Amino acid sequence: MTLQSKTIFKYLPYVLFIIVHFLLLNINTAEWGDSYRILRASEFIRDGSYPEDEKRPPLYSLFLAVRPEAIDPVMWARGFMLVAGFAGMVLFSKFLKQYIKDERFVFLGMLLLLFNPDFLYWSIRVMADVPFALLSLLAIYLYKKWKGSWSNKRLFILGVVAGLSILTRFEGYILAGSLFLALSIEHRRKLKNYVYYGLGALVVLLPWFLYRSPFSSTYLEEPAGRAYDSRMIWIYIASLLAIFGFVPAFSFVKKSTWKFITSNPHISIFLFLELLLILLWPAAIPRLFVAVVPLLILLLTLSLEKWWEDGKESKFIYICAASLLFLYAGSQYFLKLQFLVLDKVLLGVLFLFQIAAVFFIVKKNFLLSAVSLAVIMSLWSGSVIKLHKDIFISVKNAAEYASYNLEGKVAYNDVSSVSDFYLNVLDTPKISGFYYNTESKKNLTYEALKSTGADYFLITNEHNTTMELDLESRPYLKPVKDFSYNVNGAEFFAKIVRFERKD
Repeated sequence: MTLQSKTIFKYLPYVLFIIVHFLLLNINTAEWGDSYRILRASEFIRDGSYPEDEKRPPLYSLFLAVRPEAIDPVMWARGFMLVAGFAGMVLFSKFLKQYIKDERFVFLGMLLLLFNPDFLYWSIRVMADVPFALLSLLAIYLYKKWKGSWSNKRLFILGVVAGLSILTRFEGYILAGSLFLALSIEHRRKLKNYVYYGLGALVVLLPWFLYRSPFSSTYLEEPAGRAYDSRMIWIYIASLLAIFGFVPAFSFVKKSTWKFITSNPHISIFLFLELLLILLWPAAIPRLFVAVVPLLILLLTLSLEKWWEDGKESKFIYICAASLLFLYAGSQYFLKLQFLVLDKVLLGVLFLFQIAAVFFIVKKNFLLSAVSLAVIMSLWSGSVIKLHKDIFISVKNAAEYASYNLEGKVAYNDVSSVSDFYLNVLDTPKISGFYYNTESKKNLTYEALKSTGADYFLITNEHNTTMELDLESRPYLKPVKDFSYNVNGAEFFAKIVRFERKD
């Protein structure tokens, strides 16, 4: 390679990351409901406490709590995600270089992560998945780096990173356990390894465990009573098949991948347990894949590097790629999963691009392969981001308006935590809010509304688009402000009405 090409391979991914993430920094009108729970916890931390009803561990909220008073909490959180994402790109580059020597394929791996539909989408959301993926990657990177020269200090540091991952997401227990198992496989008789590793984790975890028992989390109750059927398995397989944003990727996985997996237990155990967890926690698909996306990209990049070295064109490659594409297209036709591209025209375009990418890879044209993969994943990611960028737009704008312009008590039927954040969590001494079910007609009678003590009602159909609100038959509800939007062909509204008492 020339000096110029080496420079491009080294710096272009970072330049693209900065451009892409600055363009997407505020593309989302509002965040997911869980995001506002996380932000709520951060505000509690600023006041020296933690919500009793918050099931999430505190580390991510703790980072978000360290913000200047004048900066909006949502903007601060989005800025933090940008910094965390960039740090993840730097670490991922070092991680790839532990296994890949060809600069071209390090570059390709970074492109695959940068534009990955799952990873990119959640990197611009105020959620803990990407920070957890960063800590997981750091632990796995350090394990490989120190594998042949463990010291008490290094084992302690590895334990600290594992402990921090537990304080970020509940999946941290899987990471910590995976590293412990890997140590036991490779260093069975060295008891001190487990002691110093455990001490590192305990130093981080003990203050939190003394404050709150880990067994009190409601996470363990979520899978209870969930029906596991063939459709759930189908969704899991379809999501895993599409995890790269390039469906035929699995066509190029070679036998050498299995050798890599068996010789790197710190990766294989964590990967296996995470994939098993996702199967048991289908409600969080595909978000739970975020933590393993970097590892899966490494496996794909290694396979492509091996293909460039000794891969030979064969009918099997084309047949396998075509079969995977048809399986994906058929699955999406029936399942209509939001993160797997709903637009039929775009789906067709992606189908053609992926066929072209397979051809370029088989012919070992690196430039066209890299460009086609980047285009495919960019289109896919753009589709997912566009589809979800206006979630909760009506209720967010209505709650924000109420917090700035109204005084008194507001009853809302929003269950997403958006209204609660803007009316109760932020510093709004003149206004407060509480939940009230206004979807039931009996709850909209004059007597029922009067008994709530509310001055205003914020009524939204964000959670039920078939809901109707007849104000004409209820003269005691006077319109104040209407926030209505057409989002992806559906009408969403959030109406603020004033309750007029007769006495």
